[in-house]
Amino acid sequence: MILAEGERVRLRRIERGDLEGASGFQYTLSILEPLTQIARLTDLFDQTGFWTGDAGAAVIEADGRMVGTMQFYRAGACIHGYEIGYILHSEADRGKGYASEALRLFGDHLFAERPGCHRLQLIIETWNAPSARLAEACGYEREGVLRKGGYSDAADPPDVWVYSRVR
Repeated sequence: MILAEGERVRLRRIERGDLEGASGFQYTLSILEPLTQIARLTDLFDQTGFWTGDAGAAVIEADGRMVGTMQFYRAGACIHGYEIGYILHSEADRGKGYASEALRLFGDHLFAERPGCHRLQLIIETWNAPSARLAEACGYEREGVLRKGGYSDAADPPDVWVYSRVR
């Protein structure tokens, strides 16, 4: 199912044939677990298709192939919106405008599909200046620092920036 189409990329829902390509990237189809095992990916795909009322994952396609994945999930129980994560799977696909167009299209789709969604947010580690620039180019505003809020090191989580785009 096509979610959105732009000049460079097309966003669509996850299909069974995408699971192997996505399995090499932790936390790209679900924020709850790394999902790198095909058997587990297949089980979850069969249960939900990676699209529910509170979360979903999509393929970023460019040039007729999957170049990345993105997902949304509830940002918090009292927040009227979603957090978005995205990744381009190959370094060679970065810098071509795929991620920025995908992020814009995905945000527009979520706002259109979900009238109760008033906020989209991104959590970006403070060392990741390219992601911060991408967020700002897509209309997200930096709100501040979430100390020790990063994902990558459970022993000593890094500080992150919180970015948001509101309806």
